[in-house]
Amino acid sequence: MTVELVLGPQLRCVDGDRATVWVECDAACEVSVTAESAVGRARTTSVAGRHYAVIVVADLPDASTVAYQVALDDRQAWPDPESDLPPSVIRTEDRARPVRVVFGSCRVEAPMEPPWDRPAADDDRGMGVDALDALARRLARQPPDALPDLLVMLGDQVYADLVVHSAPDHDGDDEPPHSVADLDEYVELYHQTWSHPFVRWLLSTVPSVMVFDDHDMVDDWNLSQAWLEHIVTEPWWDDRVAGGFISYWLYQHWGNLSPSELTTDPLAREVAQVRDATDLLHRQVDGWRLDRATGQRTRWSTSRDLNGTAAVRLVLLDTRNRRHLVEGERDILDHDEAAWLHDRARADRDGVDHLLVGSSLPWLLPPGVHDMERWAEALGAGRWGPPGRWLAEHARRAGDLEHWPSFGDSFDHLARLLSSVATGEQGPAPSSVLVLSGDVHFSYVAPVDLGVDGARVVQLVCSPIRNGVPANLQRVLTMSSTRLGSLAGRIARRTTGRGEEPLAWSLTGGPWFGNGIATLTLDGPTATVRFECSRHDHDGAPDLFTVHEERLAGPPS
Repeated sequence: MTVELVLGPQLRCVDGDRATVWVECDAACEVSVTAESAVGRARTTSVAGRHYAVIVVADLPDASTVAYQVALDDRQAWPDPESDLPPSVIRTEDRARPVRVVFGSCRVEAPMEPPWDRPAADDDRGMGVDALDALARRLARQPPDALPDLLVMLGDQVYADLVVHSAPDHDGDDEPPHSVADLDEYVELYHQTWSHPFVRWLLSTVPSVMVFDDHDMVDDWNLSQAWLEHIVTEPWWDDRVAGGFISYWLYQHWGNLSPSELTTDPLAREVAQVRDATDLLHRQVDGWRLDRATGQRTRWSTSRDLNGTAAVRLVLLDTRNRRHLVEGERDILDHDEAAWLHDRARADRDGVDHLLVGSSLPWLLPPGVHDMERWAEALGAGRWGPPGRWLAEHARRAGDLEHWPSFGDSFDHLARLLSSVATGEQGPAPSSVLVLSGDVHFSYVAPVDLGVDGARVVQLVCSPIRNGVPANLQRVLTMSSTRLGSLAGRIARRTTGRGEEPLAWSLTGGPWFGNGIATLTLDGPTATVRFECSRHDHDGAPDLFTVHEERLAGPPS
């Protein structure tokens, strides 16, 4: 029997002279990845009848762009000789070129056909032009030098609760409509989401790092203790959470691990050593669940260092499944995770030029929304007694009030940490401290006024890659960014007795609505960002156009 690639290859990590490539195959086999004289090999591991491998390719040439091929049992399976797309390549670190990082979040899988511009409420196909597909098409026309160094996918890579391409047909009535039910349906959703030819090529040739948000599991995942206590009583939840975690580990987190981490991470090492890891991964699920987690927790957060004409560190945070939800002491990161963030963010550790903190949920929101989240947190902690707790929970669920300011201690901790890094309290300050986020379905730039000299601290939000925002919600979000919206939020916050915030910020760019992608260019001390929205060109093909470009840091021009 001839073994075929089901999904991938995906180039996940390039670290010095080593790279990792993830694949899924339709049968057990040995996978080899060849890039000129560098060759990596691995046997597949079976999970629920499917076959996966992460291959480490070592001894790659320095500062080079090398095409690679994938063979299954020594038969070439990639690239497809009939494809018109460019070869997949691995680009190693080059100190002579700037570092380029592309980021975004929230990508619904739906048919890529007209009508592009209808809102989702009118037509399930109306999710607009896929910005990731548009980016892939542009890069396929350009030389390899134009490729980004990293694609940062900030959550909602799949929408397990909004399946519009081919909604699963469930026999029972308990399962929510348009939702996946178990591991098999999660796998099919990943296949649909990442199998489009241009997107598949993009993931094969641009390294990527990913973290989940709520829709990778279910809307409002781990929003509050009351939400968690309710969801675990649903008859469909156990199968959903098991399928969500196992598929996330296989399709997203496994590839986040660096070549070194693949040998030091106990679970990754054990999965790679067994022929069938189905039972092994199922045994992990209870320890991954927030309602059952005890002892040593899994760290889904990850970090990457990139080097070019700038030294860049990305610290990508899990803001979903390391929460502490007890009212009055809520944290978006538990104690151990906050300590890990502090350790990775210390600017004097490696003297980085730019510190990037990735968080699926924005740290800095439009001030009006920020104050409403502070208000809801105070009520949930008992400020107005039981009626206030009821009102807070209702507001959280209705308005998605679950970002950093709804976990006030965590917001303040991050404010102190980033301020101390930016002002050089922990060693030489970087040129910029940039928080990259998504989730909210609009994009914006929000710089921080530290009140003292230091590195620029800026919140950058890019969302969605592909999704819709109804017109009435656009008006509410735009209103929240105005002075009147800020005043309303401030009044609500002060009814709880809370004083002024430790930081001052405002939106200096945006909000922009529509599908899009953002690109950071980091060149020595200089940082620039470009926001692009997707559209179809005169021939009907996906395309991108610039809506905003801004220099964030660097010496005077």
